Amino acid sequence: MRDAQPKVGILNYGIGNVGSLYSALRFFNQSTYVVNDARKIKEYDIIVLSGVGNFSAAVKKLKKGGFWEEILEYVTYKNKPILGICLGMQMFASKSYEGGEYEGFGFIDGSVVRMEVLNEKLPRIGWFSLSFPKENPIFNGLRYGNFYFMHSYHFLPKDENSVIAISKYGNLNVVSAVMSFNIVGLQFHPEKSQGDGLRVLRNAMRYLSNV
Repeated sequence: MRDAQPKVGILNYGIGNVGSLYSALRFFNQSTYVVNDARKIKEYDIIVLSGVGNFSAAVKKLKKGGFWEEILEYVTYKNKPILGICLGMQMFASKSYEGGEYEGFGFIDGSVVRMEVLNEKLPRIGWFSLSFPKENPIFNGLRYGNFYFMHSYHFLPKDENSVIAISKYGNLNVVSAVMSFNIVGLQFHPEKSQGDGLRVLRNAMRYLSNV
């Protein structure tokens, strides 16, 4: 896939900030569509999985709507690119312990656990700066490096090489972005993070359009 304007599909499965994300991607004239029918996923060059709320509820909705198996085939068997945002990124994990033990997609081996943070409230809500273990094109051209977060659970990948950004919350270094070839995940909400959020989305689209 080398198209300068890949066809991007935002998956609308009932949990997620689809409208704001659509507007953010359209801001820089990205060819973007809302995907209501799971069977049409294969028509898109890049898919975006967003989400807020409970891990198990999101998994149930994805499976009920027929999205789960279609996403697995798209990403795992066809090696096509996906961007996950907030809960969408967490579902890339092998499992989550939110309200029990539930299986994720397993795109990046690891688990999602409740943040055990000292002297801070949960959920974590607000603006936080990122730090980067290594250079990555997803974060090229940032002006301020502050992004909007809203979550109580965080992703702990087993492979530290998949981590491309972290942020501090109390005593924790929170994994805030991950990457593994055709997979990019963001714990923060780029669509709510003003100019730098738009820059990250644009960079992510450029990267994923060339994998």
